[in-house]
Amino acid sequence: MGDDESKSAQQSHYKRWTSETGPFYRACAVLPLDKASDASLPNKPALEVTSGITRLVLRNLPIVLLVVLTVYVPTLAFGFIRDGRLSVSIGTPNLITIGLLVPAALIGTVWLYLIYRIVSSPLYGSQLHRSTVFFGTAIPLGIGTVYTLYDVLLVSGSAGKPAMTVQAGYFLFVLIAGHLVYDGLVIKTEHLLSRLGETSIVERAAYDEFYKEMTETLEESYEVGPVEFPRSVMFALVVALGPLLLPFILTSFQPWEATSYVAYNLVTLFVLAVFYDVFVLIYYFVELLRRDILQYQPFHPDEHGGFRDLGRFAMRVNVILFVAGMYVAYRFYAEGVVRLSETSLSSPIAALTWGAFYIGPLVGYIGLTAFWLYHSFLRMHRKMEKGKKQQIEKNQREARETDQPYSSEFTDTRADAEPWQSLQGAPTWPIKRQSLVGVIVIDTVPIVASFVL
Repeated sequence: MGDDESKSAQQSHYKRWTSETGPFYRACAVLPLDKASDASLPNKPALEVTSGITRLVLRNLPIVLLVVLTVYVPTLAFGFIRDGRLSVSIGTPNLITIGLLVPAALIGTVWLYLIYRIVSSPLYGSQLHRSTVFFGTAIPLGIGTVYTLYDVLLVSGSAGKPAMTVQAGYFLFVLIAGHLVYDGLVIKTEHLLSRLGETSIVERAAYDEFYKEMTETLEESYEVGPVEFPRSVMFALVVALGPLLLPFILTSFQPWEATSYVAYNLVTLFVLAVFYDVFVLIYYFVELLRRDILQYQPFHPDEHGGFRDLGRFAMRVNVILFVAGMYVAYRFYAEGVVRLSETSLSSPIAALTWGAFYIGPLVGYIGLTAFWLYHSFLRMHRKMEKGKKQQIEKNQREARETDQPYSSEFTDTRADAEPWQSLQGAPTWPIKRQSLVGVIVIDTVPIVASFVL
């Protein structure tokens, strides 16, 4: 392998095809400083992990969430005021107040516009605005999440009601997980899969066929009249639209309650749509490991048999699972413990419903984590071990055919492959073993947190 080829092999293909750098929270776009769509950006791969409205919302998630929160928070607060859970003292307006309101609003608008122009002018071409919007949204949501746990665990206890800020944890989960998905499972994975066919660890013809099949599946959509819906959107609508509309039939909503309910569940539909696309991507990743496509390279410059970038993809999925698990644990305490005191398991149906809503997600997290650990890290480990063994067997056969020493029958990689000590030390894990231990420890944190606090 020449120097240029070796240098190219050491470079990671698990990176953003948008050529942007920085941490994950700088991946999503912020209007109006960034383009709303990435479709017109150069070097866009043919493969789209997610498409249509799902991709558009995912790319512009910070602004979309801010718009939703702008609707959700005031309407929810108004409902709390009406119920007496929140009191606000507002003076009676008079003619002078009303007369001053219009010019004050105009002056305030001009003032905000001037601030926007002064601040935004040096931000074009940089990514500072993305960090600012992310943390400007995440910090208040984080404060609301901490307050909810404080209220449930230390103040009200299980005899109280869910704190008014209970849904802050949900929006915080969507914000963090959405950025991780767009950064790692969309723009980085699209680049990785588009370049994987050019590497030495795949059988080119088989991979090209696999890549074409995966691209066609992810691009499939449904046409409903003149409107074309991605499969992810149709999945979300079919799964959740009926249950989400049911309260409107069985319950009488006040206008402000209906508005906050709709804003909240539009985000839920988006989460389900993204979940579908991620599920399809995971399915094809498992298929890539199952089929006879990948070829282990024991002395690959990435020091992981050529599987380093696939290991990084697996790590990102695991981080997203951890974030979801922490939200599940948070929801168990913030809502589940309180609901348990309300129902007191008064009937079998109440007990089953409570278990399905609050214990079920914990069981689901354990199952998904175990599934992913097996079908990613362990499966890659077995494939790398198999490739290493085959390489040793190949060297043994070549030695016998050329009458070289150590031409005895191959029986064991440790005992009979002694002439190739360097091959014996070839890696068989896609990540460092210390990192693997860290993965397992992190995955257990949401489970432990759910039953220890």
